[in-house]
Amino acid sequence: MEAFVPGIYPRSEALVQATRDLDRGRTTPEAVDEQRRDDLEQFLAVQRSAELDLLAGGMLAWQDLFRPLVEASDGLESGALTRFLDTNTFYRAPHTTSEQLRLRAPLVDAYFPPLPDRNLVTVPSPFACSLGTGTAPRVLAEHVLKPALEGLTPELIVLSEPFLARSDNPDVDGLAEALGVLHGGAPIALWITFGDAAPLFDRGLGTLPVDAIGIDFYSTSVDAVPSGFDKHLLAGVIDARNSLLEHPREIAEFAQRLEQRAERVALVPNGDLQYVSEPIAREKVARLGQARSALVKEAA
Repeated sequence: MEAFVPGIYPRSEALVQATRDLDRGRTTPEAVDEQRRDDLEQFLAVQRSAELDLLAGGMLAWQDLFRPLVEASDGLESGALTRFLDTNTFYRAPHTTSEQLRLRAPLVDAYFPPLPDRNLVTVPSPFACSLGTGTAPRVLAEHVLKPALEGLTPELIVLSEPFLARSDNPDVDGLAEALGVLHGGAPIALWITFGDAAPLFDRGLGTLPVDAIGIDFYSTSVDAVPSGFDKHLLAGVIDARNSLLEHPREIAEFAQRLEQRAERVALVPNGDLQYVSEPIAREKVARLGQARSALVKEAA
């Protein structure tokens, strides 16, 4: 049993204020960078205190799931503000401006900060990147995502996928082709966030060329996971869209049910924790670690 926290972690009030001040010319980029480093150290301390198995950087410099990749790429641009699913947050949806897509240069350390311990990185999945662009997921995987990941040495690459489970006609075959482009380095997890993954299993979700599948178990029934599931199951057992705090014992009991269906289970949130405040997110991470520790002790 493992536990870790992929995705975008909420910024502290100090970092939010610093970025606002920078937009208004009241502070310097160096001051914002310093505050972001402080936020990162605090997030790492939270993860270590929870004894998580892999450390994440929290994507603290990512304005949304796509913008750093879009701004670093030729052939892509950020469009109008678009509501993210049914939340009260917005993102700038990517648009293709040219068939000649390429990542101009690797993303700087601010976007993938070097971490001293076993770590993971999160980037959008090829399907999520392609939505609304008219460009095939495989093309984005080959010319944007794969170059962005080159030179990184994570223990796990998490591909965040918020749209596939909500699509009326998800192109699972096209996604499989794109994932094949990315496969071959560090293990890859496709993290299905904020949606019911049950219909996707009928479309071949379990056969995709990835090492792990992440499932939102606030939207998906346990029975949707096929018995004897042979991939690493990232179990979304912390609700990232609700400020109510989960009970570690209830998480552990639910995880024990999952262990009867999957060979390997990791406890994760069901989506980016950025949708709750940083103090709430901090406590949710702590409780995730407590649940994992309780399971490890029982197994011993």
